[in-house]
Amino acid sequence: MLVGLAAVPASAAWAAVSRRWSGPAALLVALLLQAVGIALPAVSGSAAAALGAAVLFGATFLAVASLAMAIGAQLGHPRAVALLTTGYSVGQMLGPLVVTPLLDGGYRGALLVGAGVVLAAALTMTALLTRRRGAA
Repeated sequence: MLVGLAAVPASAAWAAVSRRWSGPAALLVALLLQAVGIALPAVSGSAAAALGAAVLFGATFLAVASLAMAIGAQLGHPRAVALLTTGYSVGQMLGPLVVTPLLDGGYRGALLVGAGVVLAAALTMTALLTRRRGAA
């Protein structure tokens, strides 16, 4: 429930952020916050960590999707949004299959893998931003 409640004001907040910052910079911040939110329950079993994770994930999951789609639309490649959507969908299907073997001892391993994947996306955004600044 907290994830959904955090998502409601977050949509407006991320829209405001994307007007002040570049789309890639906003996406980078959203990805980093989301990675922290995913990893929190894996590194701490406290109620505060669980609540913080719910808020961070809820506040970022719609932002990541919408910011990525907006960036894809600006790439100038006619199928960029379709490729991003397909990649996201494939990840949503493969993710549970990949982490299923890690679930024997609880969700810790699966959450760390998920956080790692999101962190890898953030590192990719960092590389793209760095390359973009160098080209400017």
